[in-house]
Order: sequence, then structure tokens, then C-alpha cells
Amino acid sequence: MFSIIIPTINEEENISKTLSILYEIFKNIFFEIIIVDDKSSDNTVLEANKFKNKSGLNIKILINKRQKGLGNALLKGYNLIKYKFVMFLDADLSIKKTDILRLYKSRKDNSIVVGSRYLKESNIIGASKIKIIISKFLNKFISIIFKIPIIDISHSFRIISKNINLKSINPTHPGFFWETTFNAIIHGFKVEEIPITFIDRRF
Repeated sequence: MFSIIIPTINEEENISKTLSILYEIFKNIFFEIIIVDDKSSDNTVLEANKFKNKSGLNIKILINKRQKGLGNALLKGYNLIKYKFVMFLDADLSIKKTDILRLYKSRKDNSIVVGSRYLKESNIIGASKIKIIISKFLNKFISIIFKIPIIDISHSFRIISKNINLKSINPTHPGFFWETTFNAIIHGFKVEEIPITFIDRRF
């Protein structure tokens, strides 16, 4: 049993596909999904509700009255989850089914496990080389400065042991992930990463 938090903003074209993928991967595992919508201006919430009603999945949908940022959405969902582990997953179809399942299987007590775009075995499809170089450099710089033992500290795709008390005053990406990861380490929790294939969003 575990929880998945999906933060959304204007993901009308992606949310049903994302939920279908999760249904397919975890159909034999009891799980809950918490969607936290950051005041979408399209039909994201409508599409999510349609899928919820059709599939019967355990989906909670929270809607912010005003946009509060990615970190706020993730913390809002994190404080409501019921189970021992929680996965953060964007609704942009950037993660393969095999990697979603592999991250789930990599969950560990007292740990954050990050799906890394920058390990030797990782792969990135569709993103510009300039974007990749800047992101790699920034991640490496932050990891060195704060002595964090992973190289993709800013990636949102991760699974977290619920006994880690996530705290952040920064609702933005990537600041939220830098802060919560660093806080977990200084409180004695482990941070690890596994290689994944990352596909840049189409919609």
C-alpha cells in the first residue's frame, strides 16, 4: 500500500493518460492517488474526475483557490497521505512505465529515493542540450555546496518514506526539492537515486 501525489496545473491533455498508466502498473497493488490542482484554467480537474468515476480508483482531488506553487501542492498532499510510502509524479508523461515501477520497488524505510536523469545509466529524450547542461551544472553545484550525495537533487520524481517530516518555506521548483532533501539529510535520513529515462513533455 502506498500513495502517489500528482501536482497539476493545466494538464488537461495528460492527466487521463497518466492515471491510465498508473492503473495499468499498479492494478494488483492497493494505492491511493492525491491530485493537487494549482488552479488550472483548463479542464484538468474535469478530466481527472471523469477518470475517477470510470475507473473506481481511490483518487482524491484537491483544488487550490489561487496558485501557490509546486512545493505547496506537494506538501498539501503529503500531509494527507495514509500509507508508509509516497511517490511524487508529474502528470507530463515524462517517466516510462518501467521506471515508475522500478522506483516503487526501490522504496526504502527512512529514505528518499530519486529517479535520476544524470547517472551514467540514465537517458534523456527530447530536451535541448543547453537545458540539460544548465540543469546538470546547477544540480552538481548545489549537491557539492550542501554535501548531498546525489547528482539530480532537483528532480521531482521520487519516493519518500512517510516518517520523513518534509518542511519547506520555498514553494518553487527547484528550491522546494533542494530544501526538503537537505533537511532530510541533516535529520539523519538517507537519500539515494536510481537511473531513469526522462522524456521531455509533448503537451
